[in-house]
Amino acid sequence: MRRVLGLATGLVLASTALVPAASAAPVPAAAGAGRAGAACRTDAGKCGRDPLIAIAVKVRATPAARPGGKVTYVIDYSQTWTPSFAPYWGALWVGGRFPKGARGPVRAALHDTSGRRLAVLPCRRYADGVWCDAHGPMPHQGRIVMSARLPATAKGTVTARLGFDSFESLNEAEYARHHGRKKLREKFCEFRFTKTAATRVRTE
Repeated sequence: MRRVLGLATGLVLASTALVPAASAAPVPAAAGAGRAGAACRTDAGKCGRDPLIAIAVKVRATPAARPGGKVTYVIDYSQTWTPSFAPYWGALWVGGRFPKGARGPVRAALHDTSGRRLAVLPCRRYADGVWCDAHGPMPHQGRIVMSARLPATAKGTVTARLGFDSFESLNEAEYARHHGRKKLREKFCEFRFTKTAATRVRTE
């Protein structure tokens, strides 16, 4: 069942809330993450604005792998937000597009900045990629680790484009409904923060 994230300025509203860093100062939404306004896809929402929460991501992958081999992806992220977004209710998903023909992942691991594992996130394939439900406590900064297996026919350099989807702006009632990804895309503003990582396919 989908659980979404609720925040208020500097205060935790629910156990699934993002935890802001006490010393973090708001920075422009584009810093390190790119402008995300064009990523809004819903017909119902009016998203002619920057996201209320922006997510800077850095993505790296196993540098080289054989055809059919496993590639591990690491997403380091940091969230920034506007100073006056309360009350805020939103939903986060992590993942994206993996190399063509790749299998997985079925789960991703969430770590804090010290490397301690906080949660395992379930993942599913959707029309726009493989996305993992980022439920539970979500730190302001952290790391997501996930793996995919390349197809046996892979060759050359294969790329993945990974990061976060953030859905805004739910209200408390919508938050309580625990919408799935399909419903979130239909009803709310979607902002996407992704970067590309490449892996060379070894044939020797």
